[in-house]
Amino acid sequence: MAFNKDEMHAPEWMDNAFFEKVLKQSENDSGLTVSENKIIPGTKPGDHFASIIFRVTVSYTSRGKDHEVSLIIKTIPEQEGLKRDLLKGGEIFETETTMYQTVIPEMIQLLRSVGDNTELGPRLLYSATVPTSVMVFEDITKRNYEMKYTQLDLDEAKIVYAKLARWHATSMYLSDKVPIISKLDNSLGKLMDSDFSEIWIGHIATLAKLCRGWPGYESYGERLDHMKGFILSKLKDIYEVKPSNLFNVLNHGDMHSKNMMFKIEEGVTKDILLLDYQISSWGTPASDIIYSLYNTCSIETRDNHRDELIKFYHDELTATLNKIGYLKKIPTLLDVHVEIVKCGHLETFLCCTFLPFMILSFDEMMPAAENPEEGVELDFADKEKMGEMMLKVFQHPKYVSLIQRYLPVLLHKGYLDQ
Repeated sequence: MAFNKDEMHAPEWMDNAFFEKVLKQSENDSGLTVSENKIIPGTKPGDHFASIIFRVTVSYTSRGKDHEVSLIIKTIPEQEGLKRDLLKGGEIFETETTMYQTVIPEMIQLLRSVGDNTELGPRLLYSATVPTSVMVFEDITKRNYEMKYTQLDLDEAKIVYAKLARWHATSMYLSDKVPIISKLDNSLGKLMDSDFSEIWIGHIATLAKLCRGWPGYESYGERLDHMKGFILSKLKDIYEVKPSNLFNVLNHGDMHSKNMMFKIEEGVTKDILLLDYQISSWGTPASDIIYSLYNTCSIETRDNHRDELIKFYHDELTATLNKIGYLKKIPTLLDVHVEIVKCGHLETFLCCTFLPFMILSFDEMMPAAENPEEGVELDFADKEKMGEMMLKVFQHPKYVSLIQRYLPVLLHKGYLDQ
């Protein structure tokens, strides 16, 4: 099995003393002692980007009895590079810690108060910023949750949108009681000013060049080249909280299928938990809805059930707001659609940048590691390698057939115009 290269070797500080500190807190036992830990990489290549993850099995003694527990450790890379640069400022980890320690517990408590037992995500057991930013979670694979390497069918998408609706609804109710909710702003829009912006513009340039070589799509190449000059400002505007927004919610911010874990019984998905709250932010719900339509739903689900899913989301949002006693104006289905239309340039951006990563497997994008013991490295800072990979990705038949179908739709909706 291939793993991410920067997860092949655990940091030195991840030792028995560290895990004793974690478990003493989570088990509320100052006398707890750890005898052994076994650490392995926590994910496969392509499962995530902005952090490194380890899975550890810890043997310990507590209150006179021996125990073993599996934990998930999420921290920042020790190797220099774009991933470390993105995380070392601390804002991403601060946002996620706030979500787990303050916001999610309030959401869950509110849902439980009205008899709704929905789970949103795994439990955070420990967090710290010394010796580095680190979070320790329960290992939900022990509760039979697993990654799923295909995008979601209609039934699975409805599980996600039911949870997203509850997430949004509880945030609307709690925004006055828990002021931090409406202050969270570490959104995808902020990344438009980061080193990622150059990468994304490069993706659009690659697609524009290819369009010029596709008969009948030459004009799209010109439009995409022009779009490079304004798309990032459009994205920043979408993620800003504006008086013109018909309503605002706390967005998850990174609603793609690799940020979810699935409980599957006899081939049927029964539940889905949401992970990675690093760019959760207050603003229009359209950002979560559009993002998830492209990065979570399968092509068939998105193309054939888009409006059905949006109505399903609105039905669940309305039902939850009524159930928890929300006293302000409840958004209409039309309000939701208007917000989505206003944020249409996000659809264009996703189609030209994220979409190939969602519809292609990692093996379809990257060659296998020559030596599995060394792991696989996807270095977004290596512009030459990224350019080569994106050229390959954008020419993959799956993506070509899809983007050639979507470009006219985006054009006719005005989402390629400034």
